[in-house]
Amino acid sequence: METGNPLALYFILAAAAGAMLFVFEIISTKRAMERFADSGIFSKVVRGYSRRRRIVKRVLMVVALVLLILGWAMPRVGRGTRIIKREGADIVIALDVSVSMYAEDVSPNRMEVAKRAVRTLISRLGEDRFALVGFAGVGFIHCPLTIDSGALAMFVDFLNPGVVPDQGTNIGSAITESLAALKSSSGRGKAIVLITDGEDHGRELEDAIKTAQSDGVRIYTLGVGTPGGEPIPVRDRSGAVTSYKRDEGDDVVVSKLDTALLRRIARTTGGDSYTLGLGDKEIAKLARSIEEIEKGVLEQRSYEDYAELFQIPLLFCFLLLAAEGFIGDKVRRA
Repeated sequence: METGNPLALYFILAAAAGAMLFVFEIISTKRAMERFADSGIFSKVVRGYSRRRRIVKRVLMVVALVLLILGWAMPRVGRGTRIIKREGADIVIALDVSVSMYAEDVSPNRMEVAKRAVRTLISRLGEDRFALVGFAGVGFIHCPLTIDSGALAMFVDFLNPGVVPDQGTNIGSAITESLAALKSSSGRGKAIVLITDGEDHGRELEDAIKTAQSDGVRIYTLGVGTPGGEPIPVRDRSGAVTSYKRDEGDDVVVSKLDTALLRRIARTTGGDSYTLGLGDKEIAKLARSIEEIEKGVLEQRSYEDYAELFQIPLLFCFLLLAAEGFIGDKVRRA
């Protein structure tokens, strides 16, 4: 047996001090009585007085105090070791942060819609572990695998086209960095959620897809934008649109959603492809698909399991206090 609050046992000293005070009270009372009269005369003067009852009441009070302190100390008996496992999948969110994500063919723009989708997905898959990769012309791991959804959400808020200096959209680099983020994964269920408009300007996409296949990592794609596309606005410091992005021939660049490419990436790796709309229906479908992949042990903790026994001394404390209340200082005589 052990105690959950061992410091409470020091208050036993208070009970001992109380017992000493009661003993002092009884001795001083007895001496005062002897100075007044001998025991035979005193019992006639003070009718019904019982010194024995007074001692019993004080003993009950001291014992009740000790039991109260024992209950406060939280006595308990060990029942063995319990192991808690947290199972889930390891998921890397690869978020496109190229300037094309500023296109406003979805309201308010592709970037804000994508970030909202990430937050919704994290909340729906709360038992899984996430990493975050931001990519444009190259990909970067902005948050390694973690179960801290609050920290992950902070990194998502931080991402914007300014954090990646090399612009363009290199989906192959995004997949490669996502696979690197999964290297520390010890679980069996691994997936990449690729959120982009699908315009790929890199040359390493096919090799990255083959690597994902060989590693058994499924890629789920979330397309952001519309097939018809939209020009990419250029804003000043105040946020006002001053012009639209142009190519080398001085023509306005129209960024379009490439659903065919995203669908091919997903199907090749065993995942699924979705297109973000106004609501959360596609996110719900994506979450259900990810929930079906094999889970692994993400975290394992062990702790001692105890049976709490504090109720027993508290029960007897209550009974002794009740008994003390029923015992009077005087003996009733007919």
